[in-house]
Amino acid sequence: MKNLVLLSSLLLLAPLARSAELSGVFVDDVIAAKNGDTLLLNGLGLREKFWVDVYVGSLYLGEKTTKIADILSSQEAWRIQMDFVYKEVDKEKLITAWREGFEKNQPDDVLKAINDRMEQFYGYFDRNAVANDQYILDYIPGKGTTVTRNKEELGTIPGDDFKNALLEIWLGNHPADKNLKKGMLGLK
Repeated sequence: MKNLVLLSSLLLLAPLARSAELSGVFVDDVIAAKNGDTLLLNGLGLREKFWVDVYVGSLYLGEKTTKIADILSSQEAWRIQMDFVYKEVDKEKLITAWREGFEKNQPDDVLKAINDRMEQFYGYFDRNAVANDQYILDYIPGKGTTVTRNKEELGTIPGDDFKNALLEIWLGNHPADKNLKKGMLGLK
């Protein structure tokens, strides 16, 4: 009887541990930010390129919202998690995609102001991304955006201007993938 009660309890709690699955990637519903804040899964989507699944992108916020202006103006912690599902993405293609994302969504004056920090960011992608690699981008107010690869912290980039430019790669007027944007905003 004890085993039956224990099994029933575990089965009831299992859905609370993981909230969503996409392309074989399971993501948590609630996480702790690096500063201890609780973040909620706002949404997730699939980055596709030429009908190929590249990565699952998840957006975590302190409070769920579909309003991009609220996300960009917020001074609270957030996280973008990228779980790669494609067998291998060349590091040069990753950096090219980052450059295009920044350039398509930012005016020249912003690009000039954050250029050194963008170069620092590109330096964190110094190897090919392979299936099961996980990159986490954590924004912590007053500190900046920390980049982590497979649980190894690579560095932190200061500035709200950089934070917003980075977010706009997914949420801006010219997102990397429109369906991914919808998914991260919880609209899919």
